[in-house]
Formats: sequence, C-alpha cells, structure tokens
Amino acid sequence: MASPHNKNSSSQAEIKKAWYHGFHKFEHGIYAGIKSFYIAKVVNYDQKKHRADVLPLANWSDGTKSAQYLDVPVVESCYMFDEMADALKPEFSKADIDHSLPGHSATSLASKLPKRHLMRAGVPVVCAVLDRDNDNWNGSTDTYTPNSGRMHDANDSVVIGVLGGSWLSG
Repeated sequence: MASPHNKNSSSQAEIKKAWYHGFHKFEHGIYAGIKSFYIAKVVNYDQKKHRADVLPLANWSDGTKSAQYLDVPVVESCYMFDEMADALKPEFSKADIDHSLPGHSATSLASKLPKRHLMRAGVPVVCAVLDRDNDNWNGSTDTYTPNSGRMHDANDSVVIGVLGGSWLSG
C-alpha cells in the first residue's frame, strides 16, 4: 500500500521536473530571440556605398530558409585592401612597362595583385548584430537617436569580416 507521504513526494518531484523543463524552454526562447553574430552570403554589394545585401546561411530549426537583410553596412577592413589594390594596379602596371628603372627589366608587380576583390557578391561573411536600431546612424561618429526601441535585431547588422578566399584569388 502506498503511503500518502510517497504520493506527495512523487508529485513534488514531477512539479520540480516540469518547472526545470519549463525554465529551460523559457531560457532557450530568450536566447533564440537574441541575435549576436551569423554567417551569411553576400547577394549584392555596392562598392560605392559599402553596403551589402546578405543571406544568412543557417536555416531555422524547422529547415525554413532565413530572409535576406538589405543595405547592411560593411566595415572598412572588409574592403580597404580591395580599394588599395585598385589604386596600385595602374602604378604597378606602369612600373612593369618602364624598363628604364634599374633592376626592373622584367617585373610583374601588377600580376601579383589579387585577381578579384575579397569583398564581393558570392563570398561568405560574418555579420554582427548591433544592440540597438541603427536606422538613424549616418555612418559618422556623431551621436544619434535610434529610430525605434528595436534591440538585438538582425536588421541592425554590420558585415565585419570576409571568410575564406586567399589574398591572390580572393
């Protein structure tokens, strides 16, 4: 015969177990709502504005593909080398042709530069999600007032790095 004490203890254990699982679901829900970093593919890149349209590569847990994020700012370190190589290529080409320079009878400096940009459509990138809405940020060091109370939203992303490739082939 089961004692009332064991029945009460069993009910308490079930309540604790349910509370434990409920708390972890709640905790997972909070973590799932906080965006921090993600890997994406650059779908389109505007070299003049340094803005990219990106497609996150991770699907949702049910297999649904993520939506694209448009007009994402790209940090300078992602494109600075590309712009420097573009500026140097004409000068290196001139040096390759000018054989009057001592020791430059057969240089091929221009061919040593990358064949394509590191920051371009099709490359994988790392995006960071900002803590606050950046719609009103003008790209300067001036303070700004966020447009909304939006926080940790992937719509407020910034491309912070290019993954893969090599310095020569991109």
